[in-house]
Amino acid sequence: MNPDLKNLKDLQVADREIARLSAEIAALPRRVAVIEAKLADSKARRDKATAALKAGEGDRRKFESQIQDLQQKISKYRDQMLDVKTNEQYRALSHEVEFSQKQVREFEDKILESMVSAESLDRDLKIAEKELKEETAEIEKEKADARARTEEDEKQLADWNGQRNTLRAAISADVLRHYDRVLKLRGSAMAEAVDHKCSACQVMLRPQAYNDVRTNDKILTCDSCHRILWYDPARDAETAPKQETAVSADAASTPPAH
Repeated sequence: MNPDLKNLKDLQVADREIARLSAEIAALPRRVAVIEAKLADSKARRDKATAALKAGEGDRRKFESQIQDLQQKISKYRDQMLDVKTNEQYRALSHEVEFSQKQVREFEDKILESMVSAESLDRDLKIAEKELKEETAEIEKEKADARARTEEDEKQLADWNGQRNTLRAAISADVLRHYDRVLKLRGSAMAEAVDHKCSACQVMLRPQAYNDVRTNDKILTCDSCHRILWYDPARDAETAPKQETAVSADAASTPPAH
């Protein structure tokens, strides 16, 4: 095989691996961001449940304080009722007592509702804390795995870059320029010739061009996509039994000479 052609095949393998590893490494920040967002959602649920519990406690303290104030008013009104001189004053104070007692009952109902809600919120908080603990451990493992994978990718990338540099140094300058130009334009710079066609663009090759490509002795390109062509000799071994079978069949069908 032509030395440049062999090196180009190896270079294409190196370039593909470099592209794959570079993409994996570049994707790490996005992957970590997704992991962090998942953890942030769990923390938000925990914080929401905690805030709701604290708010409920604050409401209950406020209601209890208001009940105490109302009870003091009721006691004051009752003391005043003992000293009133007229029925009108007595009825007015009685009305104030009844109104204050009604407010006390309303605040007591609110405290009861808050306590029932607190039980539900406490269950939610315990569930959220448990999920957060489990997810934190899982997410930390995912992040560690992602970092380890990236470290391995970076090591492999360094190795492939070293191989790439060595291969590029061994290829003729003109051939290398053509390879780089087509790679940038097409995303790949080489294609196998298969069944008289360029396997990349599927355009038929001229018979002589196909025969020349099969020798792997020259740097030949596809007239259509300009990729550098190469041929796998193993395909000759695959087609040989078929050709032999066809010849045998023709011989069997030929009548004997008289």
